[in-house]
Amino acid sequence: MIRKVLILCTLAVGVGITLAAQRSNKPLPPPNIDSSKSGSVQPTAAPSTGAIPAAASPTGEAAVPNYKYEIKGRRDPFRSLDVTRTIQAASAPIVRPPGLKGQLVSEMKVVGIVKSREGLLAIVQGYRNKTFFIHANDVLHDGKVLEIRNDAVIFNQTLIDNLGKQVSQQVTKKLYPTRGEGTNEK
Repeated sequence: MIRKVLILCTLAVGVGITLAAQRSNKPLPPPNIDSSKSGSVQPTAAPSTGAIPAAASPTGEAAVPNYKYEIKGRRDPFRSLDVTRTIQAASAPIVRPPGLKGQLVSEMKVVGIVKSREGLLAIVQGYRNKTFFIHANDVLHDGKVLEIRNDAVIFNQTLIDNLGKQVSQQVTKKLYPTRGEGTNEK
């Protein structure tokens, strides 16, 4: 019981010191607590570390040195890992060329696939619900149609990331996508 009271008193004194330090805008020394053999907790004086305090600015506040992140072969931790969404948002043209060349791969939705004498055609819906008939090797704004299958269309999407590097990926848009396969529909 006495031990609990001593611990509570020590915490109360620590909170009082913290509040006083906050009011005076001075940095708080790290708490040093010495546990003696009797089991009671007693605060001890802070040892002199010989550390040089930070230079004070003209306003009286401590100046913080500037920090610069050095890459050294690592990725920037403040850049998004989801590169495709940031690239797609940045690559959308402000003024779109007419027709299929103004459409982005990410905006395409396969509506139907048609068999003809020349091969397979795909009916896709693009930006602002415009409908297009596409063939293999047709060119879009950020990609190309690689192949049309009975149940899907395969695009080759070329994007430019934030560092100016070209990233190429294959995107498969299915005629009947299951839940979670690249569509937001449920």
